[in-house]
Amino acid sequence: MPVCQPLAADARALLEAEARTQLALHRLQGWQLLQEGNCWRLLKTYPTASFAQALALAQRIGWLAEHENHHPELTIAWGRCTVAWWTTRLNGLHENDFLMASATDEVLFSGRDLS
Repeated sequence: MPVCQPLAADARALLEAEARTQLALHRLQGWQLLQEGNCWRLLKTYPTASFAQALALAQRIGWLAEHENHHPELTIAWGRCTVAWWTTRLNGLHENDFLMASATDEVLFSGRDLS
């Protein structure tokens, strides 16, 4: 189940308004846009009951990231796992980041794998 599409040679990062439109179109519950410097990111924190559960969530997200060769920033702490998607090559958001956010929710909430 490929999620990401190859970046076109002329690909560019989405502008803030475009990113907000994509967020609405994909109906991503609990995801937020966050600007760090001049880079927009897509961020969500998943609450967990323990550190071990946060680590297990990160491992599932890591498997998805490896499968798609598109890797988020993961922050693991007791009671939460935070995921941030953006496209490093563009220093901002691309359609692939919204697709990966949706796939992240699907993998975590469905309990299925991608094999």
